[in-house]
Amino acid sequence: MAARWAALALAWCACAAAPAAPPPPATPRPCDTLLLRSPPPMPQHVREHEATAAQTARALSELVEAGAADEERAAALARAAARAPLHPPPAAVALGAPQLHLGVLYQTEPPRLYVFQQNNSAALQLFWRTLASAWNASAVIWSNAWFSCESDGGSWWGGAAAARGSGPARAAAAIFRRLPAVPCEEAMHEWLGGPPPCDPDTTECRAVPVFGSADRRLEYECKCRGGFWRAGASGWVRGAPLRTGLRCAECANSGAACLADAYRAALLPADLAGVLLCLVIAIVIFKKRKCKAVAMGMWTVLEVVLLGAMLMYASAASQLISDSRWRCIVGAWLRELGFVACYGSVVLRLWVLLAEFRTRKAHRWTPRDAEVLRVVGAMLLGAACYLAAFTATAACEAGCAHAAWHHVTAAAELLLLAAGLRTAHAARNANVPFQERSWLAAALWTEGLSGIVWRLLAVVGVAPEISPLAATVRAHISAGAALACVLAPRLWHGYRTRSLALEVSRRGPAEGFGVEGEEEPTSEEVRAELKRLYVQLEILRNKTLRRDNPHISKRRGGRKPPHRRFSLQALQARRGAKNKTGGSASMAEASEAGDASRTPEDSVCSAEGPSHYTDGEQA
Repeated sequence: MAARWAALALAWCACAAAPAAPPPPATPRPCDTLLLRSPPPMPQHVREHEATAAQTARALSELVEAGAADEERAAALARAAARAPLHPPPAAVALGAPQLHLGVLYQTEPPRLYVFQQNNSAALQLFWRTLASAWNASAVIWSNAWFSCESDGGSWWGGAAAARGSGPARAAAAIFRRLPAVPCEEAMHEWLGGPPPCDPDTTECRAVPVFGSADRRLEYECKCRGGFWRAGASGWVRGAPLRTGLRCAECANSGAACLADAYRAALLPADLAGVLLCLVIAIVIFKKRKCKAVAMGMWTVLEVVLLGAMLMYASAASQLISDSRWRCIVGAWLRELGFVACYGSVVLRLWVLLAEFRTRKAHRWTPRDAEVLRVVGAMLLGAACYLAAFTATAACEAGCAHAAWHHVTAAAELLLLAAGLRTAHAARNANVPFQERSWLAAALWTEGLSGIVWRLLAVVGVAPEISPLAATVRAHISAGAALACVLAPRLWHGYRTRSLALEVSRRGPAEGFGVEGEEEPTSEEVRAELKRLYVQLEILRNKTLRRDNPHISKRRGGRKPPHRRFSLQALQARRGAKNKTGGSASMAEASEAGDASRTPEDSVCSAEGPSHYTDGEQA
């Protein structure tokens, strides 16, 4: 008995002296799928994702209808859809035809194929549920976001499903994408141990996956909203700095802390000054619409040019809009409508000058203001249709539209400018008042060269669509070139003419020019005054010639109706009197023959006077 107790004592001492056994390995925390209550943010190119899902479903439906659908062909379709050139690229593709008990899911990273009958685990249930959600719908269905646990942590998922075909041949397809983060919502509070520790009024919150941690699968990230700031919190904040909470202050109380917003606000006065300048000039043009310098340039067209310049200035001012999507859309509408109104009117004005130059008959045709305005309206309507398609694309994207839209738009602008320069070259020999053709061509050259430069700068990331400074500079170049080259010469000529008239009226007709101690008139002013006198003399001469003259028609240019014969009636009547005195009859016959050889176009008289004057014409 004593020996037994001695053995137990020795065993107890040995156990006490032995080192402690290591603790059992920690059991990883079970991970359940987290389904949110709202869809995730849409991808940049929504239409392309929807079209890919619909085309894949239609391809599977055709296989089902042909009786050739099986798992192998469905897997091939899924792999082909996963290679579609989408942004972001598809992370998984699912295909299904329930009437054939056919369902496959292909994941790209790592490449793996799941068959519905063989793998219907809880981790894949939301993939199959998204695929089935479009079965009774004709449109593409976007699923809510969900978090799926994986070996390395987990990922946010979202997808779009579509079903095509009818009856026994109906099939469905779904395109899935991985999401780096999703906005915070109440459904994830239980998963993350409570609401996010950041102020919802001044900050933005999102949930991001945590990789390499067995305890945490997700965590919060926060940053200041636009118009708010916090020292040391310029971007997204996560982890330990966020545990104490995050609250941001308004930029109005922080000086230059919000540099981007202050930058846009600093450029706004320059854009509004351009809009105000256009309004002032438009009022001046309307009040002086009967003056020679304005009336000869189609004052209504000049007003349209000012309207276009005003819209281009407003497009630069739209950079102050905080939402990037609406900033892109509003800026594009104002810019393109303003460009078409401004430079479209410039091109049409060159066309009018060319039409006047090429018309050599007495009954010359000149486009009227109403005709030019109708053409401008048609151009604006075409631009609005193009911008509607642009809006349908840009409205569904996170930022601005794809760069291809802006390149195509710039190419269309350059084509319009090239057509205007071609018209200006064709009218290079025209005698145009105020050197209008040269100034209009200069405006087109300036805008064309600046447009090429902006497209080259867009390649290096300084595109006017995304940079407030570039948008402001482009607006001032485009609108400023139009104002300087189209309106400034006319307004300066009107000012000089009025100053000269006031000076002559003050001196009196006897003094004339060249009074001692005063400035001598320039050769251009003398030439303009002489042309004005010559035109007045020509008008008086024509009025004297056509006064009480029965041989001149009241119609413009003196043209007779087609059934009348010009001066032939009198010639035939005199030829009938051949038996009268031969000498006088021969002289009369020769005189009338000469009259008969003249055509109606040779007449210089008209009931309305000359149909066109040179640049010295007075209003």
